[in-house]
Amino acid sequence: MKKVAFILTLVLSLVVFSNLNAETDKANSSGTVCDNEYVLCTSAPCVPDPSNPDSKAICSCDVNKGKNFGMSQCGDRTTVTDTNGVTKALSTYSFAQASSKPVLSCPAGKPWTNCFDQPCIVDQMNPLKAICTCEIVRDLPFVTYGGECNVLTCDNAYWSAATSEAFRQGSLELAKSMGLEENPAQFCAGMEPLPSK
Repeated sequence: MKKVAFILTLVLSLVVFSNLNAETDKANSSGTVCDNEYVLCTSAPCVPDPSNPDSKAICSCDVNKGKNFGMSQCGDRTTVTDTNGVTKALSTYSFAQASSKPVLSCPAGKPWTNCFDQPCIVDQMNPLKAICTCEIVRDLPFVTYGGECNVLTCDNAYWSAATSEAFRQGSLELAKSMGLEENPAQFCAGMEPLPSK
């Protein structure tokens, strides 16, 4: 009888634990804002990775501190140095460049890179810089803090960028956590800001 009671207790515990994990995953499905050291690629120039030029790019990103938005957990995205002295992190999104770099919109069919939550290694010679490996995208329109409002750079610059929806959602979550009433980013002249939903 004791054995049956133990098994029932164990099964019940596993069900409760599974439900808690499901709730945690559900709570984090819209992303998480953290306040830590992080890698930012919002205007990063990228080049196709020589080892996989069709789908991967190598991007030069910045290392910052402060509030940032990502789909990863805070502990996974902050910089961590391993036993070999290599400092790693996942790239995220922030408003760090919003005051100095207007947002450029580019049409579908142009190459860009998705660096959101992608792996990065901090430059040992310059700890304010990191190299990230990002996914190349070609079939979706995008927005980027790169390009200095020059639409000609949309054609083949491989900017680190995001879809309009991802940019809007990340900005909303980040602004809300910072107590901001609106996204501080400004679009390049003549480009309409994204509609709110």
